[in-house]
Amino acid sequence: MITQYAVAEPGKVVLKTKELAKPGPGQVLLEAEYSTISMGTENALMGNHIVPLPQPIGYSMAARVIEVGPEVTDFKVGDPVVTTGQHAQFLLMDAKNCTPAPHGVDMQQAAFFNLAHTGMYAIRRTGIKLGEPTLVMGQGLVGAITAQLARLAGAMPLIVTDLDDRRLDNARKMGVQYAINPKTQPGELERVIESIGWGGIPVIFEATGARKPLDQAFELVSERGRVMMMSQVHGGDAPQYDNNLMQKGATLIGGYINSKPFALKRADLTIKGEWPPVMGDNLVRYVNSDTWTSDEDIRVILNFIKFGSLNITPLISHRFEFEEISKAYDMVWNLDPNLLGGVIRWKK
Repeated sequence: MITQYAVAEPGKVVLKTKELAKPGPGQVLLEAEYSTISMGTENALMGNHIVPLPQPIGYSMAARVIEVGPEVTDFKVGDPVVTTGQHAQFLLMDAKNCTPAPHGVDMQQAAFFNLAHTGMYAIRRTGIKLGEPTLVMGQGLVGAITAQLARLAGAMPLIVTDLDDRRLDNARKMGVQYAINPKTQPGELERVIESIGWGGIPVIFEATGARKPLDQAFELVSERGRVMMMSQVHGGDAPQYDNNLMQKGATLIGGYINSKPFALKRADLTIKGEWPPVMGDNLVRYVNSDTWTSDEDIRVILNFIKFGSLNITPLISHRFEFEEISKAYDMVWNLDPNLLGGVIRWKK
């Protein structure tokens, strides 16, 4: 089988073709439906800052299983899945790199699972309580999804900030109580925080990718509050935290999604007709709300989408056919501010 796939070269992305073998043990063959673009990570990849180029690009795909290899027991032909696979028409993946998607889910929205579960991780780590005032700084794709999830978790009131009024309009439509542009509304964020009466904001998500908002978050966080650092800035001065963080007893939390297990399997003792119990033959999926792995959070995200609690559609600013992938990544390379959520359609 011949597939077309995307390859990053310094400053650009091109389509190439290659032949795929049949799936081997533990593998599945997928037919892509949609994949999505991550502006920050993939701009860094195109700039040769992550791994040496050329490299395949893309890591958030919604697809269907069209063939299963030996030893695959969790998937069958026709199953919808999401995976961290590269942009491609068809791709071979280890089954363990795939998460089942619920039947009936909007696959276009499901393709955004990878950025969405970054937001879910941030919600888990901060432990938002019902009624806690919450601030999300930055309404790019990750920040906008995080704001929706914070609302679902019970944040009240929910405040968001951004320098782009179009993104703030989106946030208002999705149910935030305050959407503030610090550039055109100087002092408004501080006024709103004072009116809330908590002496600061107990939960702050910093998702701007800039250093100054992180410094500001340390100033705005309340006593014993939590600041979630969701973006990374290279270079520049280190944030100042001695007085405005330490003396409040506040907590700075790192938001790197791969700092937790992607999935867990359990081995169980069983009685096989005689005593004593012995270890079972198979590892099985570990499911419990005391441990939220990435795989389990992805399943939650997909159910939120299926049942209408999370709506990513208003955040999709651009839709591309796969033949337009070079055009799409020109926007990524130039950090085009008009590109919020970009989705690539692979199946005609």
